[in-house]
Amino acid sequence: MARFTHKGHHHHVVLDPPVDETPSPPVVPTPPSTTPPEETPPPTETPSPSTAPTFSELGATFNDATRALVGGLWQNAVEEGGQGLGSVGRYTNDLTAVQNGLLAEVNAGQFSGATLGHVQAILSDITTAISAANASVNGGGTFGSVANAEQALRASHLDIINIVKTDPALSNLATQNDANGFAATPAPLADGTTAANAPHANLAEIGAIFNDAASLILGGVNADNKTQITDDINAVITDMEALITDNPLLFGGLTGVHADAIVRQLELELTYVNQAGVSPDAGRASNDNILDIIDIVQGDTNLANMASQGGINGFSPFPDALNPTPKYIDNEAQTNFWANFIAQSNSLGKQAMDLVGSGDTQAIATLIADLRTFEKNVTDFDAAQGGIFEARFDNELLGATSTLGAEVDAMIKGLQTGNAALVAAAADQMHANSADVGGNNIPVTGGTYNPDGLTVAEVLGTAVAAAPVAETPAVTAAAAAPDVQPVAAPTVSVEQTALATADVGGDGVDHAHSGMPELAHHLHHTWG
Repeated sequence: MARFTHKGHHHHVVLDPPVDETPSPPVVPTPPSTTPPEETPPPTETPSPSTAPTFSELGATFNDATRALVGGLWQNAVEEGGQGLGSVGRYTNDLTAVQNGLLAEVNAGQFSGATLGHVQAILSDITTAISAANASVNGGGTFGSVANAEQALRASHLDIINIVKTDPALSNLATQNDANGFAATPAPLADGTTAANAPHANLAEIGAIFNDAASLILGGVNADNKTQITDDINAVITDMEALITDNPLLFGGLTGVHADAIVRQLELELTYVNQAGVSPDAGRASNDNILDIIDIVQGDTNLANMASQGGINGFSPFPDALNPTPKYIDNEAQTNFWANFIAQSNSLGKQAMDLVGSGDTQAIATLIADLRTFEKNVTDFDAAQGGIFEARFDNELLGATSTLGAEVDAMIKGLQTGNAALVAAAADQMHANSADVGGNNIPVTGGTYNPDGLTVAEVLGTAVAAAPVAETPAVTAAAAAPDVQPVAAPTVSVEQTALATADVGGDGVDHAHSGMPELAHHLHHTWG
């Protein structure tokens, strides 16, 4: 889940395939997809010229489709947590809307000459992309294999962007009124350049290697691109670790925690690359992870500046989505988990800030042990959920390969060295991480999670009360029954959840009425 809202970062990047001054030749569009009816979006009527969206509005819809392609399209037979049945429907619906809008504009006589031919080429590409999208989640269909379908999907989608960019009339229409329709995607490395021979002296050059992986993964990981994507990611991991080690002053405080989280999430991405074609949720997980890494860079001023220098824009953003990702609807076990996770993240952060530099070695040792227990319990719960829950939240929760691991390690290092600034940065990160995931979930009780709560009761205090039940069933880390009845904001004990309750901190002090609001104000909460 993206922690930063990306606004205004319109980097100028090279398109893939490389921009050709001679756009694709005009092609008369073929009929819409010939895939079976159940695999295609329901037919829609072509809007009349008077009601058709503008070209820039169609471009925004196309941008939404681009974002869905990151990591590959996915499809599930069973809906989970209000997340729908897959991104393939979102993608094909977006492209069908663009197709219908363009046909209306053509019928209205909006285009002529070479531009009309280019629009016809776009319509042909859309037909191919819709067919390839459906085939990519259904064994390859008439394309012969999933790899062929994904490559055709990527090529046709990028060709549309290239056509718009190289036709002056279409390019002007796409950017009218400060719009950014049919926006560029991260650029691949130049022909003949690979992760092995690419420059990597700074974060911008390292980010250009990341861009290559992000470009290749558009449409999905398959037999044709897996090796190159893996090589890119491994190179970025190695180069970032070396850059951080050699330049500690550039990666201090919260920026250092963010950089460490990026390295860990890149390691997690290798897992998703290897799961492609095996796990139906690998594409969903990769989408969340790739976009999140980019958002971390773009949302940290120091990292963003380092990633754009010397005319190179690394970790370039994908275009914006039309709508926010649907919030995950939690069952009772997940509600209890999140309430504890938020409360403990805040409570442990406060305890660490109180103890750092105190010289109380026993209390510090106890807190470090509590932090490790917290990390393990969170990791175990996340892994036990599986499915879309894990695909969405691994990069925040899955121990060593997540933001959780980065923040816990930073806090422990700060406690051990007496570095109050590092502890404060880690506490900021813990609060931000828990607020982020909490804000992307809906409790079983309804309402929202209070991101500043220090106790379970405080975290669930903003939830809409529902009819109470006679007894709250026992909850374990593996419990995830989707049909539990709503309950009033539950009071959770150690035996009822995978996490120890945060009502009493590791120092034995009741923090129910401690200064979390002041702490929250003190901590710079950048993640939304």
